[in-house]
Amino acid sequence: MAYFFYGTLCDPDVLRLVLGYRPGPRQLSPAILAGFRRKTARGRGYPVLVPAPAGRIAGLVFRPARPGDHRRLADYEGPEYVARLLPVRPIAAPAAAGLPRVRVFLAARGPQGGSRLPPGSEDWLPARWRRRDKTRFIASLMTQGPVPCAHP
Repeated sequence: MAYFFYGTLCDPDVLRLVLGYRPGPRQLSPAILAGFRRKTARGRGYPVLVPAPAGRIAGLVFRPARPGDHRRLADYEGPEYVARLLPVRPIAAPAAAGLPRVRVFLAARGPQGGSRLPPGSEDWLPARWRRRDKTRFIASLMTQGPVPCAHP
């Protein structure tokens, strides 16, 4: 089962550190997820998706190639996220093609029913994250291991 990445896992350096290898070109392809927008999770530097009927998120579909890929991704996202099957539109696919359903990490619900990762007011923008937060984020991956989202 494939995954849709919309945030830090779209960065090749982060993805290599999380998976332990650099995915090949057949494993990654651009796609669009409709019905959401990216917001910066409150108090964090990484994104959370929020419903937005007219929203469209550009990201990557990842096809796992190694047995440990699923576990490594789940460990990286931690208990703050849960994987849900959602349809995405591959950019290279014809408009008439069916929409494949892939795993998308969404914010998990807390014990009171609210999000474990409430969105902040700021949109999460990949270019701003690379400029402002990537260096610190990579350093945390290298010192803590590939589970920064699992630890506040």
